[in-house]
Amino acid sequence: MTTLKDHYDVVVVGAGIQGLCAAHTFLSINPSISLLIVDEKSSVGGTWAEEQVYPGLRANNLQGYFEFSDFPLLDADVGVKPRGLVSGEATAAYLHKYAEHFDLLPHLCLNTIVVQATDNEDSTKTWTLKLNKTDLRDAKTESTVTCAKLLAATGQTSRPFYPSYPGMQSFRKTSLHSVELASTGTKVLQDPSISRVTIIGGGKSAHDAVYRYASNGKDVTWIVRKTGRGGLWLAISYPKIGPFSPWMEGLLMTRPLSWFGAAPWSINDGFHSVRYFLHNTTLGRFITRNYFANMSKSTIEQSGILKQESTKQLVPKESLMWYGGQAAILNYDTDFYDTIRDAGVQIVHEDVARLENESIILENGDRIETDALVYATGYEFGPSFPLLPATKQLRWGIPVTPFPGESKAFASLDERADTELFARFPELKHSPTYPEREPGRTPWRLWRFIAPPSQVSNGPRNLVFLTNVETYQNYLKSEIVSLWAYAYLDNELSVQPESEADVLYEVSLWTRFGKWRCPMGSQGKTGDTLHDNLPYYDTLMRDLGLRSWRKGWGLLGEVFGGAYQLKDYKGIIAEWLSLRKESSGLMKKKK
Repeated sequence: MTTLKDHYDVVVVGAGIQGLCAAHTFLSINPSISLLIVDEKSSVGGTWAEEQVYPGLRANNLQGYFEFSDFPLLDADVGVKPRGLVSGEATAAYLHKYAEHFDLLPHLCLNTIVVQATDNEDSTKTWTLKLNKTDLRDAKTESTVTCAKLLAATGQTSRPFYPSYPGMQSFRKTSLHSVELASTGTKVLQDPSISRVTIIGGGKSAHDAVYRYASNGKDVTWIVRKTGRGGLWLAISYPKIGPFSPWMEGLLMTRPLSWFGAAPWSINDGFHSVRYFLHNTTLGRFITRNYFANMSKSTIEQSGILKQESTKQLVPKESLMWYGGQAAILNYDTDFYDTIRDAGVQIVHEDVARLENESIILENGDRIETDALVYATGYEFGPSFPLLPATKQLRWGIPVTPFPGESKAFASLDERADTELFARFPELKHSPTYPEREPGRTPWRLWRFIAPPSQVSNGPRNLVFLTNVETYQNYLKSEIVSLWAYAYLDNELSVQPESEADVLYEVSLWTRFGKWRCPMGSQGKTGDTLHDNLPYYDTLMRDLGLRSWRKGWGLLGEVFGGAYQLKDYKGIIAEWLSLRKESSGLMKKKK
């Protein structure tokens, strides 16, 4: 158990992939800092904590990208094979070994909730955190600590989102969110009195819940909302492209394929002319549309979703072009679609009207009797703990429900951003329209998807949000973002916006891009990438003063050097420290 001090240089909230990586990065650069990692769970791992995983749960990645560059997954000996699927149990064990290997365990304060974090608004420029720790006897202990830097690393899966249906309070049967599949969900699985399970949702967590209960003998009804975005894009790990079967994750980190993405942060990646052709000329836009159409068609055909009539209604409604990071791989023990067919899963494509006692009433009047209801309905946007004072939240870029005057503050910036985006990427004008998630609530508005806009130019730089980008390379992203956060908080980035107005406009540009580019994904409520991962990493690397072209051989290496992998970024902390030392030496010589 960590004995709390009154003050820390750095507090990291969240002991998942990003939180552990941030702690390791900060301590690697400056081992003398006092650092505390706070997490409400009883073990490290966040989403992948021991109490969160269950048999059959797997990552949407294979070995190779789902690991840190300085702690190889295969060397950790957690039961993962080369290019093999990574189970939840293996991930939990790996993250514990990572924390142990880099001596992070003494910095942990587990079973602890951050009740609130308050900006002290005085000359100390510090934060005060109220903590609530629960021991093995469920006794709670309240404490208060202050810190100079606050790193929010709790991820986008911290606060379950529940739809609002009439009658929810009077529903008599067991109900749970998909985040509880390991706890309450296991009890449902083991309870012989529960034979009928209904799942609401169309995302990956819904697929996982359906597979778990169907493959274990439960009578499953699966409700996919008629007015929602439909089914999820599910792909095989090695799709066939002509005579080749490349690794899908590698394709997404290949420089030439990144050109088909249309992101405002790709402007300085060195391939402006190619991107201009693909997104601003008639022929180029035709090629880009056909690229996504063919990729969508082959993904559907190879997934097996078309093998039976019942699963055809799970086919996603729109092209892959519009989904951002809302896609996954088929990572189950058996063929997913064969399993749900053989188990007799009833797929219902209709909206829910209300709940009544032991029943779910649909908009078409049909009634579904059930013994348990699983809400696989995603998560709320926003921080997992309150940041005060509330009057600063909008300027910090935190999602809020603003007053009418506040909501107009970004209107002109958003309008200007839309004009630029539609001029640079005309295809965005044809973005499909679907109901907004959490309407009336502002999106995350962060510089580089990390930093509060109000602190970038004016300071004090004492707060960052590290988990607001949805990407397929969570470990790699965590390494780059953690190093960027250290340099930013220490005022050591190689880029410095001239004014808060410049920052706010760039934030609007990136946020509005997400709205138009990912209407079937996060809708701009948070950072969301697909083909735009690599250019985003490029931007952060350039901010750090590091090379973004890392393949060697210049242009030839970028075009023909194959997929970017973890090894291409290994050692970036040492690389940055060397650059910093060199820059410091030059400054001393000038003096």
